[in-house]
Amino acid sequence: MATIIAELPPLRRIDNASNYLSMISSVVDYVTHVDIPDSTFATPSANAVLIGALIRHSYGNVEVIANIRVADHNKVGLTALIMGGLANGVRNYLLMRGDLGPGVTAVPDLTPISAINYLRSIEQVGGAKFGISISNFDESYIRERLGVKPDFAMLQYTLSMDDLMRALKVSREFNVDVYPALLIITSKSAKVIGRILNTKVPVKPDPIGDAARRARELLQYFPGVYLSAPGDFDAIVETAKALRQYL
Repeated sequence: MATIIAELPPLRRIDNASNYLSMISSVVDYVTHVDIPDSTFATPSANAVLIGALIRHSYGNVEVIANIRVADHNKVGLTALIMGGLANGVRNYLLMRGDLGPGVTAVPDLTPISAINYLRSIEQVGGAKFGISISNFDESYIRERLGVKPDFAMLQYTLSMDDLMRALKVSREFNVDVYPALLIITSKSAKVIGRILNTKVPVKPDPIGDAARRARELLQYFPGVYLSAPGDFDAIVETAKALRQYL
């Protein structure tokens, strides 16, 4: 069974929590997991672990992947955060360094790699699964990240199959499940995707059909994908529905 992950938008306004949960209700029946970002681009958003707990209490049929910026935590704070998440049914944690904006400094205690090594030694978080973010496709970098033997890894944006096949090859050496981003390119999401990739990305006449076709191709190689369409959550929902046969 394929793993289909829906990338949620960050919750920027807490007075919008009920609408946020209503939005999530439109996708939970069509995916296996939801992925919750944590203060992307160094812009504060509601804590991903706490939002994950809210989702788990509201929709127990979907797994949560809570993103954690290790740049914001020391060892004690990170351990306490994950313990609280586990107590609320949040079992999956994607560890990343996190963006640093103007005037933002990092807590220097941990990197994603050292965080996983540390957390594996802590009995209180023994039920958690730890993932790592892979932000470029240099083979030595991928090997370094997967060498810590995370439970899973999530690949950052690329439209290059060569990039993805390189990551897949290394993942098989370490027997780690790796999930590529399925970029759903619509008139709403294309600008942000293009800015992240530093290139212009064309919008196809049938963006959902195009995304579903590329997903089927990726699922021939990878155990799952995560659906991403910045600024266009409706496109994620429609693509998830189109892929339901893979669940």
